Amino acid sequence: MADLEKALEKQVSRRSFLKTTGIGLGVAAGALVLGTGVVGAQTTQAPGAVPEAALPYVELDPEDARLRGHAAYWKAGCSYGPFYAVVSMLREKVGGPYNQIPLRMLGYGRGGVANWGTICGALNGAAAAINLVAPDADTNKLVSELVGWYTGFAFPSKEANAIGVAGGFKYDEKPYPKLELVTSVSDSPLCHASNAKWIAKSGFLLPTNERKERCARLTGDVAAKAVELLNAWKAGKFVATFKVDDQTASCLSCHAEDQEGKMACVSCHEPH
Repeated sequence: MADLEKALEKQVSRRSFLKTTGIGLGVAAGALVLGTGVVGAQTTQAPGAVPEAALPYVELDPEDARLRGHAAYWKAGCSYGPFYAVVSMLREKVGGPYNQIPLRMLGYGRGGVANWGTICGALNGAAAAINLVAPDADTNKLVSELVGWYTGFAFPSKEANAIGVAGGFKYDEKPYPKLELVTSVSDSPLCHASNAKWIAKSGFLLPTNERKERCARLTGDVAAKAVELLNAWKAGKFVATFKVDDQTASCLSCHAEDQEGKMACVSCHEPH
């Protein structure tokens, strides 16, 4: 994984190597205030340690995130993709603590966590990146919005398909399929459901490069959406729009005390 990370750093970004210990202009003050992260206690941190408090965030380019997320998928998987996209850009724009965060840490999340088909790896990686920069309460709101959007979005996006057909993605080490892919809505944040619905609609099975390219484009789409949400949050313009559907709300009205979740219930359970 270390070799893959270095290769992708070289391919997608060179500027970050110039900031291995520095802190970007305009955010130095925020980066130097090291929070404790321990309620009711005063702690000290070793020089150069990454603070426990939320890290500085600056506006990023969603389209750059889309390209980086796609490239990173082909290097190390869906969970690595959005995390790499966001953190690598923040390394370049902010430096400081972001240079001390290992990009490989989200590699475990591929295929719904070690190929278990649970939470989509792209959501996992994007949520981890959001959690680095937003306070806990805001993280919950942003991640909930991201997951809700994912469940109702037709992947891959028209933007990702257009880039793919034009050969505009950055990853060319092993050429990806340059074709327009069919889209599908998962109605679920689970890798298993997301892949199964697309496979049923497209006819391309799990091991095919076409299915992998679908997930690569999805990964780029999730990275771009995460950046859009973070930009809106940073500007004080974030407004949550996701709401559970009426059927799920009806289910939860009876199961609020014995069930955690916001997923569409009938994706797994028979209505009753």
